[in-house]
Amino acid sequence: MSEPKRIHIWHVGNWCIHIGQKYVESPFEAPSKDAEVLNYAQPFVDALKEIPGAEVISQPSWELYHMSPEAFDERLAWASSIVFGDVETKCLMLHPDFFQRAKWGDKPIVFPDRFDLLREWVRSGGHFHLNGGWLSFGGELGKGGWGRSRFHDVLPVECLQHDDLIESTAGYKVRCVLPQHPAVKSLDWSTMPPLLGFNEVRIRSGSDSIVEIEHSGKWYPLLASRSYEKGLATCWMSGASPHWGINFMKWTSYGRFWSQVFQL
Repeated sequence: MSEPKRIHIWHVGNWCIHIGQKYVESPFEAPSKDAEVLNYAQPFVDALKEIPGAEVISQPSWELYHMSPEAFDERLAWASSIVFGDVETKCLMLHPDFFQRAKWGDKPIVFPDRFDLLREWVRSGGHFHLNGGWLSFGGELGKGGWGRSRFHDVLPVECLQHDDLIESTAGYKVRCVLPQHPAVKSLDWSTMPPLLGFNEVRIRSGSDSIVEIEHSGKWYPLLASRSYEKGLATCWMSGASPHWGINFMKWTSYGRFWSQVFQL
């Protein structure tokens, strides 16, 4: 029996640092007690690790921001799939070296544009996937910035240039419009728990809108895919983990769904 194909998945985003409660103890003392580094995407990462043959590296967005050009190239060389979730484009557009006066020197400072490198990586056969969130796609107040990036036309969707968040504590209905697509084949979407929000986007011409989500009588892309030369770009416009995905990650088909997406 042959071994499963090796899949190297690089996941970035959804991490945070929780600072503990603040205690006002006197007119002069108000300490915060406790701190925790938390990966909100851990259920998603665990699901990826269950894919046969998969190796997964998960990093916070601040490590991407600090990443040297050499380290970024190493990640691209290693990965067969890259997943970003809640990663604003500033993490790729900027680098801390530009803000450290000790490194300014007297010569021009430039780095290879990481969106251009990412585009070439997809063009050469990589699979890029973007999950939704407050800092994905357009994002809260447009802070995600993906529609203004040099990578935008690789995505299977067109991002809005302003706030694109649509949310409800009651959740939203979904429907699968391409049930034979290999990403969703044999999955029963009527059993999926309600999603609590999503990013509004428009499907790009020539792309597949595979699953849709309903808001106020209108259906929006939820899962989209497109080929880009030798590679693939997919997008899930909601969260794969809390808070939008707090119910989604409890779906009995959650692991199978992500396994199918990353074995396209």
